[in-house]
Amino acid sequence: MKNYFLVENKKIFFQKFGDGPPIILLHGISNSSKTWNNISKKLSKIRTVYLIDFRGHGNSDHFDNYEWINFSNDIVAFIEKNIDSKVEIIGHSLGACVATKVSQILKTNIKALILEDPPFFTHKRQGEKGISQRFQHNLYLSKNFNSKNKILEKLKNNSKLSNVKNLELISENLANLDYKVLEATINGEALKSFHPEEIIPEISGIRTLLLAGDEIKTGGVITSTEIKKIKSIMNNLEVIHLKEIGHNIHDEIPEEFENIVFNFLDNG
Repeated sequence: MKNYFLVENKKIFFQKFGDGPPIILLHGISNSSKTWNNISKKLSKIRTVYLIDFRGHGNSDHFDNYEWINFSNDIVAFIEKNIDSKVEIIGHSLGACVATKVSQILKTNIKALILEDPPFFTHKRQGEKGISQRFQHNLYLSKNFNSKNKILEKLKNNSKLSNVKNLELISENLANLDYKVLEATINGEALKSFHPEEIIPEISGIRTLLLAGDEIKTGGVITSTEIKKIKSIMNNLEVIHLKEIGHNIHDEIPEEFENIVFNFLDNG
């Protein structure tokens, strides 16, 4: 079922389908809930699945503010209004960071977390220049083109992207994206109310799976040193390192990702 919920009199898009305990899937920055299409269909056989487009992404409206606390508060409001039992959350990248903040706020309402390559400390470590290098091309495309076809043409002409999967979906997502999301992330404005060193201790008791891509392949989204620090704080954390795999784990190795997710959920 496709639907919207209102925040600040603007619409945030979500879908609900399946049967069983609730699970929410949260996408990464400049992406959309469509990134979960494959696994969500399989999850729907054992869970009630909720797919949400963050503000400024996908089919959701554009907003004036894109702090990570805003993304988190949107999800908290959604859970409080629509879900009356403990919920599991899968989050990729930005979605993983949002999932932890949501868990800090709701605590006892969160059953389990699956965090896919969360960039908890990337901005602090790499600074505005490093983050800009990550996002400058996507920012250029989303700011200057609102046509999926025009963006797709640009991406196809980029030799570095010749082996990238899902270029059509990437193009669609960038055409729908509010470029101010990326601007706020690059300059650090989006992260000013996001403090992982405060969040992580407060969610230490929640059953959590952290999936980490290869540090070299991901460009250091999360480092082994940071993971060791997190592991020393969280009491109920399982970590899986995936060698030779980049940041988009669920896209690069979908079958293995699905097996990991289902095994974790089955053993909960």
